[in-house]
Amino acid sequence: MKKIIYILAIASTLVSCTKDIELDYKDIDPIPVIEGHLTPEYAEVKISSTRNMDDSTKTAGIRVDDVRIISSDGTETPLKYQQDGCYRPDNKIETKTGETYSLKVTINGVEYLGSSTLMTKIEITEPQFLWANLMDWMQILEFETTNIPEGYEAYGWARIHKNGKIYFSDAGKCKGDSPFDIGLYYDSDMENDKDMILESGDVLKLEFRTIDEKTYNYLAEYNQTKMNPKQFFTTSVEDKTCLGFFAVYDSVTFETVYVKTAHE
Repeated sequence: MKKIIYILAIASTLVSCTKDIELDYKDIDPIPVIEGHLTPEYAEVKISSTRNMDDSTKTAGIRVDDVRIISSDGTETPLKYQQDGCYRPDNKIETKTGETYSLKVTINGVEYLGSSTLMTKIEITEPQFLWANLMDWMQILEFETTNIPEGYEAYGWARIHKNGKIYFSDAGKCKGDSPFDIGLYYDSDMENDKDMILESGDVLKLEFRTIDEKTYNYLAEYNQTKMNPKQFFTTSVEDKTCLGFFAVYDSVTFETVYVKTAHE
Protein backbone atom coordinates (compact mmCIF):
# COMPACT_ATOMS: atom_id res chain seq x y z
CA MET A 1 0.00 0.00 0.00
CA LYS A 2 1.51 3.30 -1.05
CA LYS A 3 1.31 6.20 1.37
CA ILE A 4 1.24 9.82 0.22
CA ILE A 5 2.38 12.28 2.89
CA TYR A 6 2.26 16.07 2.76
CA ILE A 7 4.47 17.80 5.29
CA LEU A 8 4.34 21.54 5.93
CA ALA A 9 7.94 22.59 6.50
CA ILE A 10 8.95 25.58 8.60
CA ALA A 11 11.74 27.52 6.90
CA SER A 12 14.35 29.50 8.83
CA THR A 13 16.02 32.68 7.58
CA LEU A 14 19.67 33.60 8.09
CA VAL A 15 20.22 37.31 8.76
CA SER A 16 23.53 39.14 8.40
CA CYS A 17 24.83 42.67 7.84
CA THR A 18 24.85 43.38 4.12
CA LYS A 19 25.03 46.39 1.83
CA ASP A 20 21.74 47.40 0.24
CA ILE A 21 21.54 46.51 -3.44
CA GLU A 22 19.36 48.49 -5.80
CA LEU A 23 17.74 46.23 -8.38
CA ASP A 24 16.84 47.71 -11.75
CA TYR A 25 13.81 45.75 -12.92
CA LYS A 26 12.96 46.00 -16.61
CA ASP A 27 9.33 46.56 -17.60
CA ILE A 28 7.90 43.59 -19.48
CA ASP A 29 4.73 43.10 -21.46
CA PRO A 30 2.00 41.54 -19.29
CA ILE A 31 1.39 37.81 -19.78
CA PRO A 32 -2.18 36.45 -19.51
CA VAL A 33 -2.98 34.28 -16.49
CA ILE A 34 -5.94 31.91 -16.98
CA GLU A 35 -7.50 29.88 -14.15
CA GLY A 36 -10.47 27.78 -15.24
CA HIS A 37 -12.69 25.42 -13.26
CA LEU A 38 -15.45 23.13 -14.49
CA THR A 39 -17.38 20.83 -12.13
CA PRO A 40 -20.77 19.10 -12.29
CA GLU A 41 -22.08 22.07 -10.26
CA TYR A 42 -20.48 25.16 -11.77
CA ALA A 43 -18.08 26.66 -14.31
CA GLU A 44 -15.85 29.63 -13.56
CA VAL A 45 -12.89 31.25 -15.31
CA LYS A 46 -10.77 34.13 -14.07
CA ILE A 47 -8.35 35.90 -16.38
CA SER A 48 -5.73 38.31 -15.13
CA SER A 49 -2.22 39.30 -16.17
CA THR A 50 1.26 39.36 -14.70
CA ARG A 51 2.67 42.61 -13.35
CA ASN A 52 6.09 44.17 -12.92
CA MET A 53 8.05 43.66 -9.70
CA ASP A 54 7.52 47.29 -8.59
CA ASP A 55 3.75 47.12 -9.10
CA SER A 56 2.12 46.18 -5.79
CA THR A 57 -1.44 46.38 -7.10
CA LYS A 58 -3.12 42.99 -7.39
CA THR A 59 -4.57 42.35 -10.82
CA ALA A 60 -8.34 41.92 -10.91
CA GLY A 61 -10.14 39.73 -13.41
CA ILE A 62 -10.03 41.39 -16.83
CA ARG A 63 -12.33 41.43 -19.87
CA VAL A 64 -11.13 39.65 -23.00
CA ASP A 65 -12.46 38.99 -26.50
CA ASP A 66 -14.17 35.68 -25.79
CA VAL A 67 -14.31 32.81 -23.27
CA ARG A 68 -16.04 29.50 -23.99
CA ILE A 69 -16.00 25.86 -22.87
CA ILE A 70 -16.19 23.18 -25.57
CA SER A 71 -17.65 19.74 -24.78
CA SER A 72 -16.33 16.54 -26.37
CA ASP A 73 -19.30 16.49 -28.79
CA GLY A 74 -18.37 19.96 -30.07
CA THR A 75 -21.00 21.90 -28.13
CA GLU A 76 -19.67 25.35 -27.28
CA THR A 77 -20.90 27.28 -24.24
CA PRO A 78 -19.96 30.98 -24.00
CA LEU A 79 -19.11 32.44 -20.61
CA LYS A 80 -19.98 36.00 -19.62
CA TYR A 81 -17.99 38.50 -17.60
CA GLN A 82 -19.42 39.09 -14.10
CA GLN A 83 -19.05 41.99 -11.66
CA ASP A 84 -16.57 40.06 -9.48
CA GLY A 85 -14.14 39.72 -12.41
CA CYS A 86 -14.93 36.08 -13.27
CA TYR A 87 -16.50 34.52 -16.37
CA ARG A 88 -19.48 32.16 -15.92
CA PRO A 89 -22.13 30.61 -18.21
CA ASP A 90 -25.82 31.50 -18.02
CA ASN A 91 -26.70 27.88 -17.24
CA LYS A 92 -24.94 24.90 -15.71
CA ILE A 93 -22.82 22.90 -18.16
CA GLU A 94 -23.74 19.22 -18.13
CA THR A 95 -20.69 17.05 -17.55
CA LYS A 96 -20.05 13.34 -17.97
CA THR A 97 -17.36 11.17 -16.37
CA GLY A 98 -14.65 10.21 -18.85
CA GLU A 99 -15.37 13.10 -21.20
CA THR A 100 -12.76 15.73 -22.11
CA TYR A 101 -13.63 19.42 -22.10
CA SER A 102 -11.69 22.36 -23.54
CA LEU A 103 -11.43 25.97 -22.47
CA LYS A 104 -10.81 28.47 -25.26
CA VAL A 105 -9.93 32.04 -24.35
CA THR A 106 -9.39 34.71 -27.02
CA ILE A 107 -7.30 37.73 -26.03
CA ASN A 108 -6.48 40.44 -28.57
CA GLY A 109 -7.16 37.98 -31.37
CA VAL A 110 -4.91 35.24 -29.92
CA GLU A 111 -6.58 31.95 -28.94
CA TYR A 112 -5.45 30.03 -25.84
CA LEU A 113 -6.73 26.44 -25.66
CA GLY A 114 -6.48 23.98 -22.77
CA SER A 115 -8.25 20.68 -22.09
CA SER A 116 -9.04 18.50 -19.07
CA THR A 117 -10.89 15.23 -18.47
CA LEU A 118 -13.53 14.54 -15.81
CA MET A 119 -12.29 11.46 -13.94
CA THR A 120 -14.27 9.06 -11.73
CA LYS A 121 -14.72 10.79 -8.38
CA ILE A 122 -12.46 9.52 -5.60
CA GLU A 123 -14.42 8.64 -2.46
CA ILE A 124 -12.67 9.06 0.89
CA THR A 125 -13.22 8.20 4.53
CA GLU A 126 -14.08 10.85 7.09
CA PRO A 127 -10.85 12.71 7.98
CA GLN A 128 -9.32 12.02 11.41
CA PHE A 129 -6.81 13.99 13.51
CA LEU A 130 -3.91 11.72 14.47
CA TRP A 131 -0.39 11.92 15.84
CA ALA A 132 2.39 10.42 13.71
CA ASN A 133 6.13 10.00 14.28
CA LEU A 134 7.58 11.57 11.12
CA MET A 135 11.19 12.43 12.09
CA ASP A 136 9.46 13.91 15.14
CA TRP A 137 5.93 13.67 16.47
CA MET A 138 3.51 15.84 14.54
CA GLN A 139 -0.24 16.02 14.18
CA ILE A 140 -1.77 15.04 10.86
CA LEU A 141 -5.15 15.01 9.17
CA GLU A 142 -5.58 11.54 7.66
CA PHE A 143 -8.17 10.07 5.32
CA GLU A 144 -8.20 7.11 2.97
CA THR A 145 -9.43 6.57 -0.56
CA THR A 146 -12.04 3.82 -0.78
CA ASN A 147 -12.87 3.18 -4.44
CA ILE A 148 -9.54 3.09 -6.31
CA PRO A 149 -8.78 -0.33 -7.87
CA GLU A 150 -5.39 -1.85 -7.09
CA GLY A 151 -2.87 -0.81 -9.74
CA TYR A 152 -5.01 2.07 -11.00
CA GLU A 153 -3.36 5.48 -10.59
CA ALA A 154 -5.61 8.31 -9.47
CA TYR A 155 -4.91 11.98 -8.80
CA GLY A 156 -6.33 14.21 -6.08
CA TRP A 157 -6.16 17.90 -5.17
CA ALA A 158 -6.65 18.48 -1.44
CA ARG A 159 -7.63 21.94 -0.20
CA ILE A 160 -8.30 22.94 3.42
CA HIS A 161 -9.93 26.18 4.50
CA LYS A 162 -9.54 27.36 8.12
CA ASN A 163 -12.31 29.68 9.27
CA GLY A 164 -13.08 30.50 5.64
CA LYS A 165 -9.48 31.21 4.54
CA ILE A 166 -7.23 28.88 2.58
CA TYR A 167 -4.92 26.90 4.89
CA PHE A 168 -3.51 24.13 2.68
CA SER A 169 -3.49 23.21 -0.99
CA ASP A 170 -1.53 20.45 -2.74
CA ALA A 171 -1.96 17.67 -5.29
CA GLY A 172 -1.07 13.99 -4.84
CA LYS A 173 -1.45 10.61 -6.52
CA CYS A 174 -2.01 7.05 -5.39
CA LYS A 175 -2.35 3.52 -6.77
CA GLY A 176 -5.18 1.60 -5.20
CA ASP A 177 -6.83 2.66 -1.95
CA SER A 178 -4.27 4.57 0.10
CA PRO A 179 -4.16 6.96 3.05
CA PHE A 180 -3.41 10.64 2.59
CA ASP A 181 -1.67 12.39 5.50
CA ILE A 182 -1.64 16.19 5.69
CA GLY A 183 0.77 17.70 8.22
CA LEU A 184 -0.74 20.36 10.51
CA TYR A 185 0.82 23.32 12.31
CA TYR A 186 0.45 22.48 15.99
CA ASP A 187 2.78 25.05 17.51
CA SER A 188 5.59 27.40 16.47
CA ASP A 189 7.78 30.17 17.85
CA MET A 190 7.84 31.99 14.51
CA GLU A 191 5.61 35.08 14.44
CA ASN A 192 4.71 34.67 10.78
CA ASP A 193 3.32 31.18 11.46
CA LYS A 194 0.56 32.34 13.81
CA ASP A 195 -2.09 32.23 11.10
CA MET A 196 -1.11 28.62 10.35
CA ILE A 197 -1.24 27.28 13.92
CA LEU A 198 -4.49 25.47 14.69
CA GLU A 199 -6.43 26.30 17.83
CA SER A 200 -9.45 24.61 19.38
CA GLY A 201 -12.63 25.91 17.79
CA ASP A 202 -11.14 26.51 14.34
CA VAL A 203 -13.53 25.38 11.60
CA LEU A 204 -11.76 23.26 8.99
CA LYS A 205 -13.30 22.45 5.62
CA LEU A 206 -11.58 19.81 3.49
CA GLU A 207 -12.35 19.63 -0.21
CA PHE A 208 -10.80 16.72 -2.08
CA ARG A 209 -10.94 17.20 -5.85
CA THR A 210 -10.42 14.37 -8.35
CA ILE A 211 -8.28 15.67 -11.20
CA ASP A 212 -6.68 14.22 -14.32
CA GLU A 213 -2.97 13.59 -14.83
CA LYS A 214 -2.37 16.76 -16.85
CA THR A 215 -3.80 18.99 -14.12
CA TYR A 216 -1.91 17.02 -11.45
CA ASN A 217 1.41 17.49 -13.28
CA TYR A 218 0.86 21.25 -13.49
CA LEU A 219 -0.11 21.69 -9.83
CA ALA A 220 2.56 19.31 -8.51
CA GLU A 221 5.32 21.05 -10.47
CA TYR A 222 4.23 24.44 -9.16
CA ASN A 223 4.00 23.26 -5.54
CA GLN A 224 7.41 21.61 -5.72
CA THR A 225 9.31 24.42 -7.44
CA LYS A 226 7.21 27.54 -6.71
CA MET A 227 8.02 28.50 -10.29
CA ASN A 228 5.92 28.62 -13.43
CA PRO A 229 5.33 25.05 -14.70
CA LYS A 230 5.36 23.93 -18.31
CA GLN A 231 2.71 25.86 -20.24
CA PHE A 232 -0.73 24.25 -19.91
CA PHE A 233 -2.40 26.06 -22.83
CA THR A 234 -1.56 25.95 -26.54
CA THR A 235 -1.76 29.20 -28.49
CA SER A 236 -2.76 30.16 -32.00
CA VAL A 237 0.33 32.38 -32.29
CA GLU A 238 3.63 30.57 -31.81
CA ASP A 239 5.49 33.16 -29.73
CA LYS A 240 2.59 33.91 -27.37
CA THR A 241 2.57 32.42 -23.88
CA CYS A 242 0.29 32.38 -20.87
CA LEU A 243 0.21 31.05 -17.31
CA GLY A 244 -2.49 29.09 -15.52
CA PHE A 245 -4.55 25.93 -16.05
CA PHE A 246 -8.01 24.51 -16.74
CA ALA A 247 -9.23 21.84 -14.30
CA VAL A 248 -12.32 19.66 -14.71
CA TYR A 249 -13.12 17.78 -11.52
CA ASP A 250 -15.66 16.38 -9.08
CA SER A 251 -15.07 16.60 -5.35
CA VAL A 252 -16.08 15.52 -1.86
CA THR A 253 -16.11 17.84 1.16
CA PHE A 254 -15.97 17.42 4.93
CA GLU A 255 -16.28 20.12 7.60
CA THR A 256 -15.20 19.74 11.21
CA VAL A 257 -14.34 21.77 14.31
CA TYR A 258 -10.76 21.29 15.44
CA VAL A 259 -10.05 20.28 19.06
CA LYS A 260 -6.41 20.71 20.09
CA THR A 261 -4.93 17.73 21.92
CA ALA A 262 -1.44 17.19 23.32
CA HIS A 263 0.72 14.25 22.26
CA GLU A 264 0.94 11.72 25.08
